[in-house]
Amino acid sequence: MKAVYIHGFAGSIHSDVVGNLRKYCPWLEWCPIEVDHHVDASVGKINAFVREHADVAYLIGSSLGGFYVLCADFNGEKIVVNPVLNPMSTLKKSVGTHAYRGRREDGAKEFKFTMQDLFAFKKWKPKDTPLTLCHYTAHDQVLGEEVKREYPKFFAHAEMCPDLQNHFMNEHYIKHTLVPLLSKKE
Repeated sequence: MKAVYIHGFAGSIHSDVVGNLRKYCPWLEWCPIEVDHHVDASVGKINAFVREHADVAYLIGSSLGGFYVLCADFNGEKIVVNPVLNPMSTLKKSVGTHAYRGRREDGAKEFKFTMQDLFAFKKWKPKDTPLTLCHYTAHDQVLGEEVKREYPKFFAHAEMCPDLQNHFMNEHYIKHTLVPLLSKKE
């Protein structure tokens, strides 16, 4: 059984998150997908992977990766952590050059996020499904404080999660919240 993890903006599949997912949920085959700031190509990669692998049980994404998960054509269980819901406003402040956090499979060290990249998000709309669960932190220093009011309005299943101490998925959250959720299908 496979679980797909999608990282956030400027992220990498070579991260502590992926390492902790593999460490604490070894019964799942973790398949992190390296995405970037190009929404069409990133959602396309996710859709192609789930079409080619019928044994994907979960799509899990954080931040911008959460947005990509919400846009993906996948009918199984989705878990999104502090997802971006409105990239047109959230990412506007990110126009410019950024360094990637972590080693990338494509070898890139940095990237330029342009207004054209931003406007490509305009045609994409995140979708909630009955099998989608949103976890969010009480104080999101990356997306801002107003986003926590949007999650309960958008998602049928949204929970403020005390195991999340910041915007990013941490080891404590993975061990104490995610593992019990994912072990239900073990």
